[in-house]
Amino acid sequence: MNLQIKLSSTPLITPFFGKGTNLWKHLHKRTKTYLALLAINLITIFGGHAQEQKGLVASANEAYSRYEYATAAKLYERAAIKNNKDGLIISRLASCYKEMNNYEAAEKYYNQLIALPGTAPEEWLYFADMLKSRGKYPEAKEIYQQYQQRSTNDIKNKLLGCDSASYWMAHPVEVTIDNMAPLNTAKSDWGAVFNPITNNLIFVSDSLRNTKKGIFKKAFSETIYGRTDNYFQKIYAIGSDKGDAFNNQIHDFDPVINAYEYHTGPLVFSANCDSIYFTVTYAGNNHPITTDKTANPADSKYKTRRLELYLSTLNSSTGTWNKPIPFPFNSPARYSVGHAAISRDGRYLYFTSDMPGGLGGLDIWFCERLITGNWGIPKNCGNKINTKEDEAFPVMGIDGNLYFASKGHVGMGGYDLFVASGEKNKWSHPLSLGYPFNSSGDDFYYFAKDETTGFFASNRKGGLGDDDIYQFVLNQPLAMPSANNAVMLEVKVIDNATKAPINTADLQIQNTATDVKWDQQTNFNGQAWHSVDAESPYAITVSKSGYYGTMVAINTKNAKGDTLKVVIPLANLGGPKPAPKVYRLADTISSLGVGDRFRLNNIHYDFDKDNIRPDAARILDTLVDILNQYPTMIIELSSHTDSRGSDQYNVNLADRRAKSAVAYLIAHGIERRRMFAKGYGEFLLLNGCSNGVPCSEAEHQENRRTEVKILKL
Repeated sequence: MNLQIKLSSTPLITPFFGKGTNLWKHLHKRTKTYLALLAINLITIFGGHAQEQKGLVASANEAYSRYEYATAAKLYERAAIKNNKDGLIISRLASCYKEMNNYEAAEKYYNQLIALPGTAPEEWLYFADMLKSRGKYPEAKEIYQQYQQRSTNDIKNKLLGCDSASYWMAHPVEVTIDNMAPLNTAKSDWGAVFNPITNNLIFVSDSLRNTKKGIFKKAFSETIYGRTDNYFQKIYAIGSDKGDAFNNQIHDFDPVINAYEYHTGPLVFSANCDSIYFTVTYAGNNHPITTDKTANPADSKYKTRRLELYLSTLNSSTGTWNKPIPFPFNSPARYSVGHAAISRDGRYLYFTSDMPGGLGGLDIWFCERLITGNWGIPKNCGNKINTKEDEAFPVMGIDGNLYFASKGHVGMGGYDLFVASGEKNKWSHPLSLGYPFNSSGDDFYYFAKDETTGFFASNRKGGLGDDDIYQFVLNQPLAMPSANNAVMLEVKVIDNATKAPINTADLQIQNTATDVKWDQQTNFNGQAWHSVDAESPYAITVSKSGYYGTMVAINTKNAKGDTLKVVIPLANLGGPKPAPKVYRLADTISSLGVGDRFRLNNIHYDFDKDNIRPDAARILDTLVDILNQYPTMIIELSSHTDSRGSDQYNVNLADRRAKSAVAYLIAHGIERRRMFAKGYGEFLLLNGCSNGVPCSEAEHQENRRTEVKILKL
């Protein structure tokens, strides 16, 4: 995504490093009546119904090109009354409301748009995003699948999020979350951090505040953010009197820090709170960068503002902040930098940027402090953290873990909250903070005050304004991710004969160790995805009308990297029924069905003995795990001998061996009714070592084995 901010020679369109659908919100410095007067003048000049419509659209397009979505939406709404079949008008209306985070209105117009001829594939994607952001997961999944038929772009994580949301909501984190109503307004309030030295809560808001609750003032600027028709975002603090950390005495954090012409915030404190890094909108002039919203950028009258980081140190004698110093890697002519986070030891500075060399969209980067005290060259945090979409709002927790928001990892809504352990570009697989930290809306800027309390921001349903600050209290500290805590399971179901993908096949995926299960369907490519636990056993049951059903057993300990791909063929009912299969217990991906057999190749017996050897016990322990994984499975446990001895003797010996194995399983918790013992003696040899044939001891031992046949699943 391009993080450009537009400006013209007269009005300035400047950015805000805030959450927004595209994160980097854009501003326009103007009076409130500027475009309204422009629209009235155009209507007066042209006159008449047709000319009025043309003037409305022209004015709306002008506002849209300036990223003044609130103004543009009002004008497009009027134009749509006259012509609700104009694809450009409806597309722009939907886009305006999407950028303003008005998901309900955006959904309405995207729904209208996809019914019009010639709708671009991306509009289907945006429509699905809006449905997902409103918690309409089944509807969103259907539209995502429609988009997949129109585009080759990979959106598996978006689809997976629709399926995972119901699981997260059914397994909520034990936490109490409260809207900080005395603090929040009808505007945008977010970015809360706590200063333990002053006992102050610091936050960002576009509601101008006074020192008394509920009273606002125009203290910084009377210019308006054209995207929302709100004021510029500034940094505020809540003082602490008489031990009350939230006494609603809201005031300007510091006049030096808030002195920048446009947006300011958020900020991060160093470990001892004597220095801060904060984000500002670049306020300089003469940028040679043109807008991305014109057909011919060279002819554009708009230019670009981006975002920068600044450092300020505390003046210990006055208690105020010294003149800020720019971060050495600011480059507002080329890219934006903001949202700083500092490691507890001060060695690493993390930040969000769209600088060249990223993985796509916004990425989280880091700099390492050199021996000289300066920051080293920025480096990308890598593909464990970053995706092709947006990652932003990094915060270093008191536990040393990285908390951040992402649109690219599997989530419930727009931005979701994640945590990863590690440093620099070596990280664990990120762990979703789950529900109710995450919602169908945008959830971001997680800040832990201690192990169990803290704050985060969200525009979820039920809030007081656009973005609200929420306070949380955990029943116990969050479980932290390990280096291998999650695996992406990718399932593809195909026709066994034609190898063609099978869509809308029903899947039930079950963790057979914890009995947690969920249902999914394959998409039109026969694919489905789900985030599963590492080092864990799973069963995948597959069914589809017109096909024989099957079950697949997997164990994610054998995943290569972070993804485990499983291809499951289904046999058509019109063809022959799939033959029973024989496979080793060591196999990690196997279709299970009645009549299939496990061959326990490593269960061996001493000559003429029926006792369970230690090496055989280890294999039977694995069979115990299998039977525990499939609690309804009923088996025949058969034993086989070599050819030495009489036929009847060998049948009796094999029967004793089979019963010994069953007794071992019963002793380890498996119900007797689930197992049948059968001795086959020497009648099913695996090699040519029959009666009278000279063979080595190793060849004879190969025939002394135990097998498991599935009688019922």
